[in-house]
Amino acid sequence: MRKKFLVVILLLLLVFLSACVISPPDPNGNNNGGPPRAEAVYLFAINDTHGAFYSENNYPGLENIAGLLGMLEAKGDKYIKIAVGDVFQGSYISNIHHGLPMVKALNLMEFDAFVIGNHEFDWGIDKIAVYKDGNPENGEADFPFLAANIRYKGEKLPWTDDYLIVESEGYKVGIIGVIGYGLESSIAADKVEGYEFLDPVPIVENLALKLRSEHLCDLVIAATHNYSSYFNLNVTNFSEASLVDAIVCAHTHQRINESEIRLDGYEVPIIQSNDKNQTAGEIIFKFNKSGKLLSAKARHYYPDRYQADSKVLALIESYAADIAAGERIIGYTVEKLYRDRLGLEITKAMKNKYQVDVAFINTGGVRETLSPGPITVKDVYQVFPFDNAVILTDISGSQLRSLYYNQRSYLYYNDDFDFDAIESDTIYRIAIIDYIYYRSYYTMYFEEYEPEFTSNLMRDVFIEYLEEYYPL
Repeated sequence: MRKKFLVVILLLLLVFLSACVISPPDPNGNNNGGPPRAEAVYLFAINDTHGAFYSENNYPGLENIAGLLGMLEAKGDKYIKIAVGDVFQGSYISNIHHGLPMVKALNLMEFDAFVIGNHEFDWGIDKIAVYKDGNPENGEADFPFLAANIRYKGEKLPWTDDYLIVESEGYKVGIIGVIGYGLESSIAADKVEGYEFLDPVPIVENLALKLRSEHLCDLVIAATHNYSSYFNLNVTNFSEASLVDAIVCAHTHQRINESEIRLDGYEVPIIQSNDKNQTAGEIIFKFNKSGKLLSAKARHYYPDRYQADSKVLALIESYAADIAAGERIIGYTVEKLYRDRLGLEITKAMKNKYQVDVAFINTGGVRETLSPGPITVKDVYQVFPFDNAVILTDISGSQLRSLYYNQRSYLYYNDDFDFDAIESDTIYRIAIIDYIYYRSYYTMYFEEYEPEFTSNLMRDVFIEYLEEYYPL
């Protein structure tokens, strides 16, 4: 009788201890004593804003993004907010301050994370690294910079993170940030010397496993500064231990809202917004009462349809003097200047200024057209957003022939350049930009002669040219 009594006591004790260690899911969604779980988690994403700080040239500014967010969160839903690369570079006001106005605006909107894109390297990545150095005097981002697959001389960047974990609506959400594989090839080589962008697929898989198994995340999101079918298909086919629940893309400036069916039947949303705040993305993740993810739905909003936020407007006003400097009129055009025409004009400007035989820039260096009417400083920054410096060098006629013959589809050059008049044994003086000089496709043509590095940016050369040849 005593033995039976002891067995009963031991069994009761085991049941009690088990109950203390493992708590079953609360059917009412009450996260085992933690904050009550809601039926949904909300994600908001922007990408490729390219310095669109305030509304101009028919592009909405961050005051509209903040207004949209205010409308969404006024319903009582708190959003996780991420910016997926190429956010800082591309406008007059952002370029002259190396992205600081954008950082301040994202701080005001309480963004949770930023993923480094390829254009964050255009000034040299050190220019934005200061926003994570702990020194508020030079500006500080209140959110992490994510770069899980960027290496410098084989090492991770110490001021970046691989992922972020956010608590939202009673759920743990892991966000992994990566840049597209090999995108360093689209950056001037001198800006990424020693850097490598690794294949993000195995890195995301390993980090998703860590977020699931070690940190017990309920949701895992991959934010990638790229749009790649290879990446999307591989990530949606990870094993159960490394499941990813959404992919937020960037880089190609397309509005994308698609999905891939995962092995367990769940449809993984894949979303990307247009550049310069033309659209912004939302994903809503739906859960059942036991906290199981059921589905996700993505959509886009048009920020220019929403009232501007007063706090961001006040921030914009603090830059009024700089904005006015960007509005300075430097020329006038009676016709629309398309990109090809602007390519001819800038090479003519470089040829005239430096009295060279021929000038070249890459076709991708011209990013906008100029409409008929006054031309302002900020307009030129839209056309030539990159801080490309002019380089002068000599080149043999035979190499010049080869350069023109093999690369002419990717280059603009002055319209009076006569290919047939090139003499192989003659030495020619040319003006190019640093992007071409350091680009692997072109370096072979410039190895024979010592270059002359000017202190002039291509954009500034063009401003001088407009003031002389396109007067008011």
